[in-house]
Amino acid sequence: MGTLLQDLRYGVRMLGTNRAFTAVAVLTLALGIGANTAIFSLIDAVLLESLPVRNSKQLVLLDWASRGWPQGVMNSLSGNMDQDKAGRTISTSFSYPAYEMIRARNQVFSDVLALAGSDSQLNVGYIGEAGRAEGQLVSGSFFTTLGIQPILGRAFGPEDDRIGAQPAAVISYGYWERRFGRDPSAIGKKLTINSIPVTVIGICPPEFFGVQPGRSVEVWLPLHLQPQIEPSWSPSGPSQSALSGSQPVASLFAARDNWWVVMIGRLKPGVTEPAARAQLDAILQQSLAPDIQPATKPETIPHVELESGSKGLNDLRGEFSTPLFVLMAFVGLVLLIACANVANLQLARAASRQREIAVRMAVGAGRGRVMQQLLTESVLLALMGGAVGLLMAFWGTDFLVALISSGRQPISLNVTPDPRVLGFAAAVSVLTGILFGLSPALRGTRVDLTPVLKEGSGSLGGFSARGRRRLSLGNALVVIQVSLSIVLLVGAGLFVRTLNNLQHVSAGFDQRNLLLFGIDPTQDGYEGQRLLGFYQELTRRLEALPGVRSVTMSAQTLIGGGVSIGDFHIPGYTLMPRKESGEIELRPGS
Repeated sequence: MGTLLQDLRYGVRMLGTNRAFTAVAVLTLALGIGANTAIFSLIDAVLLESLPVRNSKQLVLLDWASRGWPQGVMNSLSGNMDQDKAGRTISTSFSYPAYEMIRARNQVFSDVLALAGSDSQLNVGYIGEAGRAEGQLVSGSFFTTLGIQPILGRAFGPEDDRIGAQPAAVISYGYWERRFGRDPSAIGKKLTINSIPVTVIGICPPEFFGVQPGRSVEVWLPLHLQPQIEPSWSPSGPSQSALSGSQPVASLFAARDNWWVVMIGRLKPGVTEPAARAQLDAILQQSLAPDIQPATKPETIPHVELESGSKGLNDLRGEFSTPLFVLMAFVGLVLLIACANVANLQLARAASRQREIAVRMAVGAGRGRVMQQLLTESVLLALMGGAVGLLMAFWGTDFLVALISSGRQPISLNVTPDPRVLGFAAAVSVLTGILFGLSPALRGTRVDLTPVLKEGSGSLGGFSARGRRRLSLGNALVVIQVSLSIVLLVGAGLFVRTLNNLQHVSAGFDQRNLLLFGIDPTQDGYEGQRLLGFYQELTRRLEALPGVRSVTMSAQTLIGGGVSIGDFHIPGYTLMPRKESGEIELRPGS
């Protein structure tokens, strides 16, 4: 330790005597280390960070897979749906009766929760002031399964999640801070959520955002408030019952063919995932049995799959994992270029220090001891660059989060450096110092003492004794820099070209001068003729605004990714399936 402290003190003095070199090297390294730390912070928040809950590794997320759409057993689905690499249809949404059966019959979970697969943007009123909040409908076992204890008040229980229960809400710490100014008397206050009076019963810890990274839930409501809070989710289709004024055919809690809840369970100690999957799949098949027809294709029947629930729902991971790894590769090239640049600077600096190194070795210092001193200086330089790069990463991560949040759905991520990010920055700094410092240290200590001590010059400049220049390490580093820079430049050019092409892709409609906004009057009790009158009056007023040329409405957002599937009938025509192709043709008929 005494030798190390001596080397550090000497290194600080040497770096201080050549401030121009130190400033250039630190800024060069800060750019590379800062960019890598910023991207790693996002990778950590999106891909690596576990949910802030109790024993997150015990959680498993239920999903299902089938070959194609599950005909007969599923009529509609709310939530996510995708295809895996094997071409199977996969989703995390199940019917509520399936959740009830799994909750009652499973022997592998100590507890299991359910939550609505669709997002909820809520109209929230408090003391006459209106606002919007990100909401989520959850079962009464949501907080107990996750092991979340509110800092004030209490969490939901089974008595809160049933028909006829007093409407209650648990709010996030951020919403409590923003709307109530962290007033402890917020417990028991009344909020008007989608025209329904709701009592605040609890406030979550500040670190808890929910179970979906990137989405910060502000208000949690019991699942059985769905008919009052989100009436448009009725099985008769979005807003169809509201437009007609009729009641839904069946509630979401009784419909076996409407899949809309996500399940997360906590495995009992000693239970393995394969054993849990086998039992849960058997229960699911029992719930599907009444709806499976003889003509149903076996490959279209859904089967339970399990995945780790320690990191929550994977929507954000699926969307951004590949782009983040591509960015990590690019900033890795930036760091390599920075290392080659600083290594070249170190070589030039070592050439100017030949006499100093020769004197130290002449008085008895071994080559290893001198190399240790030079590497200490390099690592010290890299740590200084890492410190500045970490400050750059603070700004860079906020910029990247704002960039990926500029779409239709805002993204909320906590990118405050944690021990994992700080450890990554420190490790990258040390490895960088060794990477760019090792070669100059080896070359700098390869000194012919007699000529250097006599004449003060040597052969580190890359010339042979005959004066003929040879390919030196410095030349090789320049070649590496240029090669990596060309790769990076070509990649950046292709990326910019891709962005330009995407901006000019024909969307099938004129995108110029369009203003889009969303509104759901059914959340405030509009239905039937009153709802139709609202839309007609809204259209009339918008068309009367100066500068507005035309107004139109749609159930799904333009290029929003939403899908709505349903039956339709044309008066005077009958649907006739074509057995040979699976298509449908229209034939005139009664």
